[in-house]
Amino acid sequence: MRMLNRPITLKLSVLSKLIIGLLLALLSTPVLALSSDVEKPVTIEADSVVFNRQSGTATYAGRVEIAQGTLKITADRIEILAPNNEIKSIRATGTPVKFQQTMDSGKQAVGNARLLQYYVLQKRLLLSGEARLIQDRDTFTSNRIEYSIATGELKAGNATANNAQKPQEQGRVKAIFHPTNKAR
Repeated sequence: MRMLNRPITLKLSVLSKLIIGLLLALLSTPVLALSSDVEKPVTIEADSVVFNRQSGTATYAGRVEIAQGTLKITADRIEILAPNNEIKSIRATGTPVKFQQTMDSGKQAVGNARLLQYYVLQKRLLLSGEARLIQDRDTFTSNRIEYSIATGELKAGNATANNAQKPQEQGRVKAIFHPTNKAR
């Protein structure tokens, strides 16, 4: 079990960077996640956990709480696919999955979605099901948000890569940005 815990710890710090990277790409104020967070230990609490070393899976279920520094993630269930101790994907589900983190500026970044998926090899983060991101007073919402860490490309609503859903099921994208400079 020790071998599975180390990669999970390493990649969860990557997950925190991805969530914040997504927030930074979406919101107008350039800020950084609290830089000391990635150096903090990762704590995972759940009602149950099942590790399967042979298949390379870890499933945390029931009021799952992950904390690393100021990063907090809560979900009903988190599944980690890590064959040969190399994390391939992380999937968090909930009603909703919630996350928050304090920025170096002192502002809070907060978000939620019914599904959060991170694909390590593709460096792709997917939020779906009533996805919402908030920083300070700025808000970004869509039923589906995809973010490529590799390219910095953001897709939301009808612009998402796999348009398997009907447009009316995807919903519209809504962004509310508040000016940072007050008119005199």
